[in-house]
Amino acid sequence: MNRASELLVGEHDFATFGRSPSGKSTLRRAYRAEWRREGALLSFTIEANAFLFRMVRSLVGSLCQVGAGEWRVEAFGEALAAADRSLAGPTAPPQGLCLVSVSY
Repeated sequence: MNRASELLVGEHDFATFGRSPSGKSTLRRAYRAEWRREGALLSFTIEANAFLFRMVRSLVGSLCQVGAGEWRVEAFGEALAAADRSLAGPTAPPQGLCLVSVSY
């Protein structure tokens, strides 16, 4: 999951994983994306200049597909590059999603 998450760092068109609330550009820059295990808990942290509607939940659901062996890391990268919403994995449920901070 971390190998796939590394593909998110940098500027990408994240249209596969969400939509712009304003209908404008889906380009975003991710500065960090990583998974951590703390006992039985897995946590995903992502830092970016902005997020699309449902982007983080869609990323988590898709990355879990990689972790479960249902997607290869390369297939995740191909889905990201395609900028096609129909290629995203399942959207993770909102429970457990936590916004930690906003910086300007």
